[in-house]
Amino acid sequence: MGRDVTLPSGDAVGRRDESLERLSGVLEAVGFPHVIARVYAALTLAEGEGLSTTELIGRLGVSKASISNAMQFLVGTELVERYRVPGTREAHYRMLKGRWGDVLSRKIAATGHIRRIAEEILGSTNSPIARERLEEMHDVYAFFETEFEGVIRRFNERNAS
Repeated sequence: MGRDVTLPSGDAVGRRDESLERLSGVLEAVGFPHVIARVYAALTLAEGEGLSTTELIGRLGVSKASISNAMQFLVGTELVERYRVPGTREAHYRMLKGRWGDVLSRKIAATGHIRRIAEEILGSTNSPIARERLEEMHDVYAFFETEFEGVIRRFNERNAS
């Protein structure tokens, strides 16, 4: 039982490849490892529900092991899920909807953790130079922690309606 596949034109492939590189570059800039960024970008730009392991290997020119490692991360962080297509034995992957808010919430929650650690270490550090650095770190993270609380609240209110 094969799938009917329409191949995109050369122009469409070029645009897709350019978009993939741009999107994966942005994801790398915010901390995604290179192959994981490329896999996530490919799934984001997929024209159908998702992509198979073979399709990802073909589009990205990476090994099956690289795809497997990327998927362990993406599935583990609940950005992507694995699913089966009837009539095939191969794994397929698709993005999970509504995950970016959760991802950003976790990153924002880390600002509070960093602020608390800086505060704790400040209490036990005597070096004026180290204290100056820790105070700066604490002040920056305290500011953003407070500001982000309102952003997350407004985001959650918007999504609840």
